Amino acid sequence: MYKNSRCLEDWKIFKKIVKNTKWDFFDIKIQEISNKKKDPWKFMNWVKKRKLPAIKSIKYNGYPCLEIKDLW
Repeated sequence: MYKNSRCLEDWKIFKKIVKNTKWDFFDIKIQEISNKKKDPWKFMNWVKKRKLPAIKSIKYNGYPCLEIKDLW
């Protein structure tokens, strides 16, 4: 419907339907895994370890600038 009309209201309806469909899909998947495995740790494969982003500090004259006033 949105493709044909390009109406903002149709876009909102489309996004809402997509969001609800995704929620329903993952709720069903979670229910299937929990019923099949009977083990909450089986969900941990979905939440893999992530590396924290590397942080570099801005340095001026060899000293890190940790606050805005340090940049002046």
